Amino acid sequence: MLAIGVVLVTIILIATRLYQRASKEQSFVRTGMGGQKVVKDGGAMILPVFHETIPINMQTLRLTVEKKDKESMITKDRLRINVKAEFYVRVAPDEASIAAAAQTLGRRTLQPAQLAELIEGKFVDVLRAVAAGPAG
Repeated sequence: MLAIGVVLVTIILIATRLYQRASKEQSFVRTGMGGQKVVKDGGAMILPVFHETIPINMQTLRLTVEKKDKESMITKDRLRINVKAEFYVRVAPDEASIAAAAQTLGRRTLQPAQLAELIEGKFVDVLRAVAAGPAG
């Protein structure tokens, strides 16, 4: 009887260590044995040898782009302007978007500085298009 109790307690302790929960602020994608599973509510068993998890930040992040002096932008009127813009980005709370963020951005969603470095070029292109676009 004691052996059954010890085995049961051991199984419970192992299960609690291997179970990973998602929160409203952070979801994750589990890959490996059994294929891809997106976990945004609830949790999943993570077997270290068979699974890998990629955490995804579900919060809204503010990324600032600033271009001034030598990096300033040129308008349609050929004037130089200093620009400072803030972009607010987040991952949509559906499985396809979370899986896409895990594949394209990976763990960078948890580190705003790395994320800004990765996508700043796209933001600058948008700002240049707006600055050089038609007036009005």
